[in-house]
Amino acid sequence: MHEKGKPPMLNKNFLTFVACGMVSSIGDLIYFFIFSWYIASATQSVQYMGTIMLVSGITQFAASIFCGAWVDVWGAKKIIAVSNAIRALLMIGLMLVSMAQAPSLYVLLLIAIVFAITDASFYPAVETIKPQLVSEDHLSRMNGVWYTLARILSLIAPSISALCMNLLGIQASFLCMAGCYTASALLLLFVRIQKVQTEPKPESGKWKHYTQSLTEGWIFIRNSRMMMTLLWLIFCVNIGANSNGLLLPFLMKSMNWDAQHMSYIYTWQAAAGIVCGSLLSVKSVKQPSFLYVLLGFLGQGLAILTVCFSSTLVFLCLNFAWLSVCTALVNIFIRTMMQKEVPSRYMARVGSLFAAISMTSTPLSRFFTGFLSDRLGVRQMYFWAGAFEVIVVAVFFLLYKQITAQSGVKSQTEVSG
Repeated sequence: MHEKGKPPMLNKNFLTFVACGMVSSIGDLIYFFIFSWYIASATQSVQYMGTIMLVSGITQFAASIFCGAWVDVWGAKKIIAVSNAIRALLMIGLMLVSMAQAPSLYVLLLIAIVFAITDASFYPAVETIKPQLVSEDHLSRMNGVWYTLARILSLIAPSISALCMNLLGIQASFLCMAGCYTASALLLLFVRIQKVQTEPKPESGKWKHYTQSLTEGWIFIRNSRMMMTLLWLIFCVNIGANSNGLLLPFLMKSMNWDAQHMSYIYTWQAAAGIVCGSLLSVKSVKQPSFLYVLLGFLGQGLAILTVCFSSTLVFLCLNFAWLSVCTALVNIFIRTMMQKEVPSRYMARVGSLFAAISMTSTPLSRFFTGFLSDRLGVRQMYFWAGAFEVIVVAVFFLLYKQITAQSGVKSQTEVSG
């Protein structure tokens, strides 16, 4: 059997790329943990921390809009290699600077900005390569494998980071991160991908080419009924769904529980997501539909809403485990639908634009969640956040027949010219 036609767990080419992505992710997870700890230790200033995180977040959001076009022009494999190389050099530079003296705010800002740009480039490049490594029938299984491993890493990363700091020290930990990015770049050499037609490389200074590439990405999204519907659905659903992460610590406080109780909930969430992802990595869903996504978001909204009525730790753990299962299903189904809809040569620019636009409701959600929680209370805020998501899903259910009325055939979304 041709390598691409094999199931993901038997596909050596895919597994090599998984190793490449996961090793780089380990570097990222350790970086976010140790870099924030280092800032706190070196500056002793919450204001410095807030400034660096704000600038880093804005930079990553702005870069994510343009990075898709860079990937489509220069090629995904090259972008991943360059991203890994730059991050490895940044970590070595940070190690050397920290050994000499405590770095200034401007040095830390520069490192955070460059890291945010290179990290933002990595995601669309990975998403471009993934669907080229397996057949269309195995896309959902491939996304299940990736999601499961990512959840496992996020669960163990804090322990790995703390172990690195305690055993090696912060400076040596920076060197370990550089090693992760270097190993990821080396693993990429063994990944074989299909030749995908890229845009002609622009001559120096002709940034208009990138603007045109972004415009074509937006035209593709606009011309695809499925993509536009998903975009608006995720944008609206995030207004309610993103309140959970902000509210959970305050829910624990309102119930007179400590951080240990919150850790139980996080553990149940992670375990449920891992189990769900593992099941989907074994059982392939060949044609996930928009209806599957709606049902996943409905389950998510109901899980958030019913937190309002919880009174025991067991109920809360089960509730958040169900929330994690619904989130995993939605995540995997949406990725699979996009990989089937979007041609490889448009994947990066479309994916980065889609992610940037759909997530613009997140800061708005967090602001209003904080504002209303102080007035309504945490439990009531959970109820209204979940109710809002359920109402959004109900509206899209009513429009379901109109949304899927295109005779079951892929829409003509090719960009002319």
